[in-house]
Amino acid sequence: MKHVPEHIQALIQKSLEGSITTDEKVILDDWYYTISPEEMAMFSEETENSIGKRIKSRLDDYIIYERMAARHKRQSVLLRAAVVISLVSVSCLLYYFIANRSREKKTIPEVAAIKAVKDVSPGGTKATLTLGDGSIVVLDSSSNGQIGLQGNTKVIKLDNGQLKYQKGKNGENNTAVVYNIITTPRGGQYQVVLADGSVVWLNASSTLKFPTEFRDSLREVEITGEAYFEVAHNALKPFRVKVRDMYVNVLGTSFNVMAYDDEASINTTLLKGSLKVSSGENSKLIKPGQQAKLNGKGNFQLIPDADVEEAVAWKNGKFSFNSADIKAIMRQVERWYDVDVIFEREGDLHFTGELSRFVNVSQLLRKLELTNEVHFRIEKGRITVLP
Repeated sequence: MKHVPEHIQALIQKSLEGSITTDEKVILDDWYYTISPEEMAMFSEETENSIGKRIKSRLDDYIIYERMAARHKRQSVLLRAAVVISLVSVSCLLYYFIANRSREKKTIPEVAAIKAVKDVSPGGTKATLTLGDGSIVVLDSSSNGQIGLQGNTKVIKLDNGQLKYQKGKNGENNTAVVYNIITTPRGGQYQVVLADGSVVWLNASSTLKFPTEFRDSLREVEITGEAYFEVAHNALKPFRVKVRDMYVNVLGTSFNVMAYDDEASINTTLLKGSLKVSSGENSKLIKPGQQAKLNGKGNFQLIPDADVEEAVAWKNGKFSFNSADIKAIMRQVERWYDVDVIFEREGDLHFTGELSRFVNVSQLLRKLELTNEVHFRIEKGRITVLP
């Protein structure tokens, strides 16, 4: 039988105790991803009893697994799971395997299939810049340094993948205002420093339209998709974001706007400062830690205690799910991994947890499969969600 190496057992124990270092986490993750499902099934009883019991006692308070059968109708079983999944907590995954094996004789057949097909790499720093004359610059393949002059403003690509707009010192204001557009594709993200010093992070499948310098009493930009803002304070020049028929008005603040066309609402989440969102005759004032949702009918819903970490997780290199349904999760996967998702699975399935955005898609999906309630098939440019 396969035996867990002693040094790996020690790392698992340190992970349980919360004393594992970053380098040790890397070793533990690397070991975990070399294990096939068959090898997982061959771990010795000694390992299962000693480590498994410690894992179980630690995680019973965190793992919730519930099945709800439909009543009086011949329907498939509805599934609802809230599963705490940590990228580096391999011990959680070992426990989940052990728990599932003891509860029912059911393996995870699609894990092997995932490893057999061509994998999909995560997204990265990719975008195009449309200049005022309509010419397009592919930012991820262009050289660092000044890539253009827009009016009186230099456009500079920095070596950290950031685009910076730097206004000239002695510029004339008798020329027309020039607008630029940054567009991220599926599988891309980008960071922009505007001429006033405000910083904008663009998520995948998003656009940012902005003036290359702010001359008027109002600093206004326009977005589609999703963006995180850190706005430079200027009481004399309020900052405004146009999102379809909605406006976000601020002085100086940090906030996130999610406005994808395939989502049910436009979500504006405030981290610090204050802002006002408005659409037609409706408006809401938002305080830090709150979120305003604008639905398709033009009505706002205020979430007083929003999950701020979930809203900005993408900016911090993570997927964060708080009882998120599988379809919402897979929409994020579509955008970030540049794939199409097809559902062959019906039913209600929710997840809670954090995962890295910078792993191959098979690693992400494998962790979800460990619930034993959803499986995946990866083909070229497509992921199928299976029962």
